[in-house]
Amino acid sequence: MSASESGAEKAATQRLRELTDSFTSTHVSWKPLFIGAVITGDDRMRLYFRSPERDRTYGVDVLVSNTGPGLTGALVSPAYLANEHLHRPSDGDPHCDVIVDFTNY
Repeated sequence: MSASESGAEKAATQRLRELTDSFTSTHVSWKPLFIGAVITGDDRMRLYFRSPERDRTYGVDVLVSNTGPGLTGALVSPAYLANEHLHRPSDGDPHCDVIVDFTNY
């Protein structure tokens, strides 16, 4: 592992810890359930959410450097994830039904 990969992985891990802390509070029945994540690139990760109202799992692509309170608010909003205009078919990822691209958020 190169030094830059190590730095990118550390940054992603720190952001993921911050996000999971905000998602692992008491679960409310209408909020999407955070179920996991995977680092997909130097500044990218895919977060996985299960919809409480729909029988689907969302894979949400985000930039590690852009994760913060605004993104967290959007991710826990059922209406934002349910917006069909943001969805695209799963790219072969066996862990989700649809992909939502938040890399431009």
